[in-house]
Amino acid sequence: MSNSRYREFFTFLSEEDVIEKANESLEGKNWKPLIENSNAALVSLKAPLVANLFKKLFDTRYAFIFRNAEGELLSETSDKTSDLLEVFLKAATEKPRFEENFLAFLDYFKEAPQILERIVIHYANQIADESESLVTGLRELKILYERVRRTVDHLGVRLPLNEIVSRLFCLDCSLLPMIESDLVDFLSQFPPDEEGVCRFLENQIKLAVGEYDESSIEVQLSRLETIIREIKKYSSTFMNWLKIPDNLFVSFLEKGFRRHGTLASWLEGIKEARTEYGLCQSHWEETRKWYFEKISGKILPSFQKAIAGWACWTIVEERQIKDPLAHAGEAVKYSSRRSEFRIIKGEESNGVFVLCTVDDLTITSSGLKKAGRSFPFNSIRTKLEELKLSREAFLDSKDALFVGYTWKYLLPGGGPDKEAKNNERIECFNYYVVTVSATGYGVPLMKLFFAKEESARTFIEFLKEARIMSSWKEYPQNGLPAPLKAKTRNKTEFHEEASEYHDDKKTVEDLIAERLIEEDDGAEILEAPEIEEKDLISADLLKKINSLHYELEWSAKRMNELEWAYLFPELETAEASPVSSEPVHDERDGFRELEEKIEALSGKTRKTVSKILSCEPEKEYTLQELGLTFWSVFVVAPKVTSGGKALIEVISGDVPKLVWGYNFDEETRDLLRARFASDE
Repeated sequence: MSNSRYREFFTFLSEEDVIEKANESLEGKNWKPLIENSNAALVSLKAPLVANLFKKLFDTRYAFIFRNAEGELLSETSDKTSDLLEVFLKAATEKPRFEENFLAFLDYFKEAPQILERIVIHYANQIADESESLVTGLRELKILYERVRRTVDHLGVRLPLNEIVSRLFCLDCSLLPMIESDLVDFLSQFPPDEEGVCRFLENQIKLAVGEYDESSIEVQLSRLETIIREIKKYSSTFMNWLKIPDNLFVSFLEKGFRRHGTLASWLEGIKEARTEYGLCQSHWEETRKWYFEKISGKILPSFQKAIAGWACWTIVEERQIKDPLAHAGEAVKYSSRRSEFRIIKGEESNGVFVLCTVDDLTITSSGLKKAGRSFPFNSIRTKLEELKLSREAFLDSKDALFVGYTWKYLLPGGGPDKEAKNNERIECFNYYVVTVSATGYGVPLMKLFFAKEESARTFIEFLKEARIMSSWKEYPQNGLPAPLKAKTRNKTEFHEEASEYHDDKKTVEDLIAERLIEEDDGAEILEAPEIEEKDLISADLLKKINSLHYELEWSAKRMNELEWAYLFPELETAEASPVSSEPVHDERDGFRELEEKIEALSGKTRKTVSKILSCEPEKEYTLQELGLTFWSVFVVAPKVTSGGKALIEVISGDVPKLVWGYNFDEETRDLLRARFASDE
């Protein structure tokens, strides 16, 4: 112990039972302590002086002694410290919390990097098992890492903490949790794997969107779009390594479709999310593609299975027979070839999905195509008829149903011509003919002969099911995002917030208004406490506050000097003017803004607005009643707005309707009609 490398030992090795255990382990020979802490010690035999000259003749023995959780004294002896590795790990990981004093023992083990890694991973897993939320688990893991960081750097160990972080990201957390700067750096060093990221995103989506509900698909999709946008903003500040999957929106659709509802109900929800809540164009295109893939995935496999082994012919030419009585009574002779059905699942550049081809006819999601010309499904007509033909009319009879014989030469009454030479019997077969035609197109697009009626009807049913895909149309993006009602899983916080609201008896709008007033003019409020809040807020500001679609906890979050505020996407920064007690004439300002925008219109768009304003306000009209097309209204409606409110609104449905003036008072409507209705 006189060696300056060691400190004075007076704790664990000073206990009598420990000394006895050391003597017992080393067979009563002289020993010396190497390192100890309050619960364990490493000792070795003391080498005699002659060992300095004959080192190879002296075998050093080591003993590791520790007291377990039950107070029992245990020891292990070996000629090599590597044999003591497992017992040392047992002593180092037996405590419920990590103890740094075991790190000093690593100097006596060649396997120090591996030992340190196993110790850290043990306690990291323990943190992941015991943590109840993401942020608290990250904080505990960061503390553990800081306690071993110097030793880690000294030994050059690369700790595999990414898996532990991934487990923590699977835990519950609040909506877009506030993460302190040191944890941001820690996550940059040990980001979670793909599974952890996916679970974190699923958790955030569930908090913001809620459980899958077939009755409010459009609201859920709007909230989903909002939370995806906010997560992207959030990750740029707190998680630069976080990459939002491109298919996140579609994966929500897929999971929701598997759990609840039919494809038709999800289609209607997607349409309403577009028209009522303004689903953005990129997500609109993603859902459109998903819908077509689901439809084609439903139609194509069954059709492909049905057409396997079909006997089908495409009519190439039809020639009139001048003398039917000399050709078994047939008036037309058909030239044909075997039809070739090919399944093609792909997307064209203009967003049209190709399903399959039948010779030179292409079946797509929007209709049929032939020779570079497109025919929408609403113009397609199919006709099924059963024909009995002899070989004189149709030569290929393979797989066709034999129905009897006829004679080559016939009398006008139908019997055989006995005077004709070499009058032979000719076989007759049954065929099922499907004629595909288009309105306004002079000749049929295709005429197919099927050997079996079932095959012909399957082809017709396929066209009917493919027609469903054409029901998808482009819908205007008119609405605002649905309220993002975030749910918290932290019951304690929820009850605290609930009690706070109950005690203060303030609504969400009141608290947000308080926050806005404090930020804009905090000093003035302190100087004039006798003034009521409602007098300090302008009518314009109150109207905007009442239209908020974010919860209170989204209003503002702080991290040191950084303020993370979830404001109102329909309001621009320039609109957030200081609070004024002077009344604001919303109606007059709204009329001026609408007047300027209508004045800026010209040509057909100006005439369309004038025609609409000539009608009664707040009354629904069909487009046919006004003599307008859907696209003429779709183009002009987004241009005539005031304060984010549309003057003209389109109501989607089987019969699209429009209405104007719902969002404005009677005075504004009367001014607009007097100003512009006469221009029609």
